[in-house]
Amino acid sequence: MRFLALLIVTLGFPVLELAGIVWIWQWAGWWTLAWLAASMLAGIAVLRIAQAEMLPRLMFAALEGRAPFAVMWEGGRHMLAGVLLILPGAISDAIALVLLLWPTPRGPRGPQAANDDFIEGEYRRLD
Repeated sequence: MRFLALLIVTLGFPVLELAGIVWIWQWAGWWTLAWLAASMLAGIAVLRIAQAEMLPRLMFAALEGRAPFAVMWEGGRHMLAGVLLILPGAISDAIALVLLLWPTPRGPRGPQAANDDFIEGEYRRLD
């Protein structure tokens, strides 16, 4: 049963993508080729950027003592979006845009500021 479901999804997705491209071609004409080419170039750019920034972010998270899962999740999402943008089709491009626009929690990325509640120094009591 699982094999049949996997086979249907594996064969059905390209058929849906092809049907979407044909529908967009009927609506937009030759602009469809420009969209597919631009989508492919954007996917390559997203993959290059995600690859270039993954290792420095992982190293920075390790230096801060944070768990690297959030960095790996964000980088993995961007890499998957890049691959989906390279694949021709409207459905894969829509999924890639959702992955790219997914909100990420933005915490402090740089070194933390010193705790300003304490003032270090020496004192002496005068009577």
